[in-house]
Amino acid sequence: MMKKKLFFRLFSVAIFAFALVLMAGTMSAIQAEQKAFSLNKCTLKDLESIEDFTLPKSLTKAIIDYRTKNGPFKDPLDLRKVPGMTNAWYEKLNPVKKGNDIFYDPEAEPVLSPSKC
Repeated sequence: MMKKKLFFRLFSVAIFAFALVLMAGTMSAIQAEQKAFSLNKCTLKDLESIEDFTLPKSLTKAIIDYRTKNGPFKDPLDLRKVPGMTNAWYEKLNPVKKGNDIFYDPEAEPVLSPSKC
């Protein structure tokens, strides 16, 4: 009887540990997917949560305000029209077109490549 209880407890712990490992792997995949987001659908919080750099609050607000006033970004270069968007911020944000949408995607190839002059 004692062996059955011990086996049941060990089996339960093993199942629990396996579930934790699966959850950790799933969460990592979800977090990796969440790095890229639509600049046409994002919120201030999305823009403020970029891990690689911190956009000024005035610029995050300007992006949302510009999009609200002028409609969705149709081309990555539309972001250059946002008040306060400098070359440096544009290069860091690296907007890319995916389908009919414009995304911030840290894994994408740089939009602006260094000059070869």
